[in-house]
Amino acid sequence: NAIDSEATFYHRHVEHTHQHDDIEMAEEIWQNRCHGCCRIMAISTCFMFGGKNIVSQSTDGGVEKFYGDISRALADYFHGSGSESLDVVPSDVALGFVILRHIQAQRKLLARREALQQPNTSSIRSSPGTSLLFRRVLETRGLDESRISDPDETYQTFSRSLLTQSNPDDYATLEEGARFARHQLAAYTWILYFYEYPLTGGLRLFGRCLKAKLACSQTANSGMIQRGDSYERCAMSSDGEIGERAISDVDEMNRDHIVGDNFLHIHEATMLAHAGLNKSDIAYASFESGFYETPYFIVIDREWKSIVVSIRGSLTLEDCVVDVLLDPSPLDALGEKYGFDGTDQYCHGGVLECTNWLHADLMKHKILEKLLLGNAEYSDYTLRIVGHSLGAGIGVILSLMLRNTFPDLRCTCYSPPGGFITWRLAKECSDFVNTFVLDSDLVPRLSINNMERLRDEVLHLLARVKISKYDIAKRIFSLSGEVELGDLDFLLQENEDLLYPQDDIPDSEFLHQLQRFERIQQERRSSRGVSRSINLYPPGRIVHLVKTGQSKNCLHGVAGCISCGLSNAGFEYTPIRKENDDFNEIEISPTLWTDHFPNRVCMEIEKVAKSFGIDT
Repeated sequence: NAIDSEATFYHRHVEHTHQHDDIEMAEEIWQNRCHGCCRIMAISTCFMFGGKNIVSQSTDGGVEKFYGDISRALADYFHGSGSESLDVVPSDVALGFVILRHIQAQRKLLARREALQQPNTSSIRSSPGTSLLFRRVLETRGLDESRISDPDETYQTFSRSLLTQSNPDDYATLEEGARFARHQLAAYTWILYFYEYPLTGGLRLFGRCLKAKLACSQTANSGMIQRGDSYERCAMSSDGEIGERAISDVDEMNRDHIVGDNFLHIHEATMLAHAGLNKSDIAYASFESGFYETPYFIVIDREWKSIVVSIRGSLTLEDCVVDVLLDPSPLDALGEKYGFDGTDQYCHGGVLECTNWLHADLMKHKILEKLLLGNAEYSDYTLRIVGHSLGAGIGVILSLMLRNTFPDLRCTCYSPPGGFITWRLAKECSDFVNTFVLDSDLVPRLSINNMERLRDEVLHLLARVKISKYDIAKRIFSLSGEVELGDLDFLLQENEDLLYPQDDIPDSEFLHQLQRFERIQQERRSSRGVSRSINLYPPGRIVHLVKTGQSKNCLHGVAGCISCGLSNAGFEYTPIRKENDDFNEIEISPTLWTDHFPNRVCMEIEKVAKSFGIDT
């Protein structure tokens, strides 16, 4: 018996050692894949989207530092161990996503039908300014809930407030969102400008430059040079040499406030064009970009009496690397240093690193202090921080760091990351943070927990499939329109024809693989420790622009066909107040990625604002 016990112990020890080695090997493989992919993209695009730091840091031993988090997450997400790996190819996953979209639509339509049949929902339906919504409800906010949900589950009914034109707070929120949407768009400068205007962008910029030159010439002829709000008179000689020299000096002073632009000043020109700003509105702009160096600019909004700090979101390969620094960072020390309660609070690690760099850069140049504090020219102005995506997250942490100095500070977030900040701070910052999310946007729903639930649902659906991939594709892609707005009875029958019932899945090798895969995943989650048990949420008071209809128009139909359903032309959106934990599921939609684009977010917010009678 002693010998058997010793043999059993030895066997378990060897098995555990092999599993540990397999995990480390999988992490190293994913680390090398991520780094190699980024290097190839950087070189193949001639560094148009960044990547110089990625190529250079490979020789400095920075691979583990920047790719460690994502390699661990991907190793956990995809890998079994040896023979326990799943026999799944990309086409299987793609069809799984399409089937899941239909399942999600079925859940919503079924929940809507059942809710409308209940007498206790009549008060909600008849209440003005209230919307009846449906979502998955998790048992806890920790990781104890079941990871594998039943695909036949129904959603729970809940109500949220609609924004109404008659409510002053709603009107002011939407007005603020529409006002500064152009500022978050402007931070993306020339790449997004030419994406928006691929054919006319060059002509538009040429026209703006020509207009600016003519205005400069007229100013010089009158002996005046504009700088900020003031004009300086210069002595003009008969040939105008002194005036030209003076203009050159002022241009040189302006250039000191713009860092990282190229010799064509293309970043500055497109930034001004995006936001409809004048050159005299710029107080400072940094277009330098690196792993933590984030482009931002500071402008003076005289109409709204605001100093606006606009922070760019993810655009370069370096930004993408920062996005995947997933492990949460504690905020205790930061809160103690800058005067907010960060006890037991966490935020996205990459966001915190970028915020520390940006705050240090602000402190170095003292631009905000010169503009707003003491007897400064704009001491009666309000500091506003705006950002999109990664920039929105940076804006929130920066706001927490600056609030003691600027107590009336306001922050406006567009499409912030979902796995961003812990619950208490996500709610407490609602006093000064407004957040806007467009419909099915993936990023505000993007967290490790949501991604794992998505993976598990897709794999379970694949185990339930009755018919071939070809027949599934033929059935599903023959359907037209938004399935979420479709016929429930038809959808129920369609899904029944595609899938076996949850309690009657036939035995198969894939099902056995899936069961082994789930067991390994559970063991890995347990081994990761506390960091994986921390849930993170989008910040502030959230306005969700929900797709509620579609206008019937031939042009909209053509746009949808040309873009393979990625266009949002013709869709109608309704602004609804949401809670921070409402985004607990990734919604499969053709627009889940394009709803994150800053130009689309800006356009739809402005449309909704116009419907409220707000001048944009």
